[in-house]
Amino acid sequence: MTLDTVAPFRSDPRPVPTSVRWQPQRLGLVDLFYYDNEEFPFVDGRLLLRGNNGAGKSKVLALTLPFLLDGDLSPQRVEPDGDRQKRMEWNLLLGDEHPNGERLGYSWLEFGRIDEAGRAQYVTIGAGLKAARGRGITRHWFFVTEQRVGETLDLIDASRLALGRDRLAEALGDRGRVYDTKGEYRQAVDAKLFGLGERRYAELIEPAAADSRAAGSPRNRARPPCPRR
Repeated sequence: MTLDTVAPFRSDPRPVPTSVRWQPQRLGLVDLFYYDNEEFPFVDGRLLLRGNNGAGKSKVLALTLPFLLDGDLSPQRVEPDGDRQKRMEWNLLLGDEHPNGERLGYSWLEFGRIDEAGRAQYVTIGAGLKAARGRGITRHWFFVTEQRVGETLDLIDASRLALGRDRLAEALGDRGRVYDTKGEYRQAVDAKLFGLGERRYAELIEPAAADSRAAGSPRNRARPPCPRR
């Protein structure tokens, strides 16, 4: 599987915010799908994923947007093709093809902006998922923090194992919080990034979900590449 992003060269690979408005900076997957620990940078709030058909471009987006905005694990929301038989646990156990009978992983998305004093501010939102063969998703949780993954927050330990819920809460300390329900999580994301209120926030999410499904539809996957000029 070959999938990469296109971004300008920097000595520090982590992007920095350039706008006073919140913009996505990076997204990442830890022990999800065929990814061990991958992150994909945005440039000026835009993400370009490049790879052959079947490389996992639609899957990367499906496991982050709009999932990390609404916390909905249902197949029709998460799967690019809307396959109701392919539940969230498939992304961990790969349809029982994964060598381990139990797997824990994370999906996360970082936002950044410049405040009135010209300082960079960051917010990272994410979800932890645990699945077991024959039992499906056994536990899931969400988090919101001011920390940056790979800088002040590590989602994997020294043994290269993803943190469980309680260890994540300890790692967040007083700079973030773990949420066990999608309702509380959605409220926290809205309060931190948008300030829209429940009704308007729901209206924001629905078009994003429709766009995500359209991006992964067979019709769009079959489109030929744009001609070079």
